[in-house]
Amino acid sequence: MTGVDMYWEQVPEAELAGSPRRLWDRSPVFDDAACERALADGTVRLVPEHYLLLEVLFAGSQGPGHPVAGLVVSGGAWHPVDLSGASDDEIGVLTVGEVRAVSDFLRDAQPNAWIARRESELSAVLRGYSTRQWDDLLARRLARHAEGLAAFYHRAATDGDAVVKILAG
Repeated sequence: MTGVDMYWEQVPEAELAGSPRRLWDRSPVFDDAACERALADGTVRLVPEHYLLLEVLFAGSQGPGHPVAGLVVSGGAWHPVDLSGASDDEIGVLTVGEVRAVSDFLRDAQPNAWIARRESELSAVLRGYSTRQWDDLLARRLARHAEGLAAFYHRAATDGDAVVKILAG
């Protein structure tokens, strides 16, 4: 991992009945071999470091306050993993209904057009947390992550699954 990474994991909705700690502990993202398999089979999606740019991209893509746009990255129900307060680790959960709503929202996603329209805003956000400069390579990488995340949500919705989000770093 580099910096802070965010993972999205496709899970059967029945898995959500357990505790946040159980969801955290059973996630493949903390085992290198299991994570590689999950990334390869598409049940896990990873965005290293620049998930904040995805948040800005999706949340503002249809104008401020779109009811579903905020669910893509940071929305949903977030739960502390350790109730003692010893850790600030949290796990985010999107129900099957929320996953379907996100998939519908992303059906006509146009990441390249959104990035082109909002490049100065994305560059300003990047300057707020990184010394890296905005460039064409980062724009292409962000578009690739956005397209991959849209495909991930479409698959989860088609499979009737929920999504668990893990912020690790």
